[in-house]
Amino acid sequence: MISIRQLSIQYGYDESTVRDWKSKGMPHGKTVDDAVTISWIVDHIIRPLRDTDTKEQIEKERLRKLKAEAALSELELQEKQGLVVSTEYIEQVLTEYLFQVKTAMRAIPSRTYLELFAQKDAKDLRDILKEHIDSTLFQLGTMEFELPEDEDILENGQQEEINASTDESTTSYSTAEDSENK
Repeated sequence: MISIRQLSIQYGYDESTVRDWKSKGMPHGKTVDDAVTISWIVDHIIRPLRDTDTKEQIEKERLRKLKAEAALSELELQEKQGLVVSTEYIEQVLTEYLFQVKTAMRAIPSRTYLELFAQKDAKDLRDILKEHIDSTLFQLGTMEFELPEDEDILENGQQEEINASTDESTTSYSTAEDSENK
């Protein structure tokens, strides 16, 4: 059996390249005859290199590059015309919207805990909680969500301020609850 190292030395390639050939289907191993391995290398690696016209290959690559540049320019033009939106922009907008949803849902306990605490029956408790959740979801569903301006998205501090205010309200909620339990 001819080793990967011997093949790399024989053909002047790095060992990692020869391993890539193996992953692409080069027969190699203890049960494979060396002639079969060498034949595969000649058929799949050496001949294509000999048969390829260098100028033709360079022209193909230039054409591919020009097509890619044209596609990029077209995409930039469409973005400026408002026909496409960047995924980063969509991600930021969705993150902001979902943060509002999360904040509204987390606010339900602080708005309803006294009413829930006053209930004696589990069914009434469930119904009140369901009513408040449905009301919050309805408000979120009818909320007019406007796409923020690009300047708003670039302000990273805004999200941190919202997080801080949410933490404060959570802290005040737990403090009020603790004082009632005492």
